[in-house]
Amino acid sequence: MKARTAAAKRKGKRGRPKVEPIGPVALPEDRGYITNRSRLRSPPRSRSQPVARTETSYAPMYAIEARLLTAMKTIRALPDKEKRFHVVKSASLPYLQEYMDAYASSDARAPVFVPTPQDVSDCLTALSWVRHVDRKLWKIMWLRSFGFSFGLIARYIGRSDETARRWYREGITDAWTAANGVRSNCAG
Repeated sequence: MKARTAAAKRKGKRGRPKVEPIGPVALPEDRGYITNRSRLRSPPRSRSQPVARTETSYAPMYAIEARLLTAMKTIRALPDKEKRFHVVKSASLPYLQEYMDAYASSDARAPVFVPTPQDVSDCLTALSWVRHVDRKLWKIMWLRSFGFSFGLIARYIGRSDETARRWYREGITDAWTAANGVRSNCAG
């Protein structure tokens, strides 16, 4: 057998030099199903209800409640990039200025919530804990994040303030359960 030289090793099977591919190359870890032109690994099969975990083993309920309300405030404070498509083009600028002067004539403004970078990065994690709750529980938690009292929320939903408080506690307990990965025995 002949010993191959370094120049011969760089050449392909037929004696031509190997050409390195230009552009995107499929890596070995990208084998799986095909999307567009690249191959990706198929996603793992998910369970019926994924369990969200926090950094600690068990977070107390008051911490989960604070993170959830902060996440709701953060969602409201973030700019909406799709809002530009919902512009009403029939109102003239002088009319809008008259409207603002008539109904917002006071210079006193409520303090604006400015989220920290940590709030923005934690926002989706906290909101994933309540994605399974009923609409009425979500609405009560959303109204509570504005700082409304239970009496005002009760008038809005047409129930007593004790019912509003109980439903709010139920929603926060569901969020705590999802955050800590606790599964109830009656799920089935």
